[in-house]
Amino acid sequence: MPDQLPSADRKTAVSRDEILDLCRTWHAQQAKPAFVPGETYIPPSGKVLDADDLAHLVDASLDMWLTAGRFAREFEAQLAQRFGVKRAHLTVSGSAANLLAVSVLTSPTIPEDRRLMPGDEVITAGCGFPTTVAPIVQNRAVPVFVDMILETGNIDPAQVEAAIGPKTKAIMVAHTLGNPFEVGKLAALANKHNLTLIEDCCDAFGATAHGKGVGTFGDLATVSFYPAHHITTGEGGAVMTNGIRHSRLIECFRDWGRDCYCDPGKDNTCGKRFDWQLGELPFGYDHKYTYSHLGYNMKMSDMQAAIGVSQIRKLDQFVARRRENFAELK
Repeated sequence: MPDQLPSADRKTAVSRDEILDLCRTWHAQQAKPAFVPGETYIPPSGKVLDADDLAHLVDASLDMWLTAGRFAREFEAQLAQRFGVKRAHLTVSGSAANLLAVSVLTSPTIPEDRRLMPGDEVITAGCGFPTTVAPIVQNRAVPVFVDMILETGNIDPAQVEAAIGPKTKAIMVAHTLGNPFEVGKLAALANKHNLTLIEDCCDAFGATAHGKGVGTFGDLATVSFYPAHHITTGEGGAVMTNGIRHSRLIECFRDWGRDCYCDPGKDNTCGKRFDWQLGELPFGYDHKYTYSHLGYNMKMSDMQAAIGVSQIRKLDQFVARRRENFAELK
């Protein structure tokens, strides 16, 4: 409690609390435009932000820690828990999450029978968003398009099975408009044919199938925090996985291709930063500055993550409201 702190610390703690309280007051005082039937434009989707979201954003900005930090770590832990997976890795968008999910399959550390090589095939939906397909092409693989079931808008499992060939290495499909595809059947097909299954859950955070949350059936799952989706950080996304190898590779490709897994601002987490023998490099070459893959810089800022921490607390009510709206329209 602030009154139990030394005087200098108490002043700092009270000042931050006062700032955040003022943010909430300011937000409450902003005039909300009146709704006029027949005139007010109603978007099909959009961000829903409140005073707590603003307070979290300002709280992170007061730290002046502009890259991933304490809020990013908290948000990743909460995401993993909500999806029911071991690890979640934040990134700059759902599109970037899809690129990372496909890119990790190209790593030489992936077993040869599962590694995605140029010319290999990835089965995907013929009707969907381009950034589910683009990462396949960007990694020099071949997208194999499968048609949908008209009544559901989702990919047809029978056509997926018919499309599997000797060059097929993965299946990457989105849950169309948040409605789960027949993920149990596709997971069984992937397991039967030793394929990687990537679930694009960008529209489907909170959806369930067979009593489990989407994102828990495949090897990798992605989610987007664009304003049109269930929760938002403005721009942002994440990749989820249960696999240790996949987890390390996601961070590697996201963080410049760096082999080191230290958090930003940290070093020597492994305890032997200068004691590695890495390939043909001299023994003791600095592990923190060793790059084992051609990666990107796709980290989320802590200010975005702070909004995510606030938003995820409202996920259940957002999902419930979406279902109410769907039932009303139906």
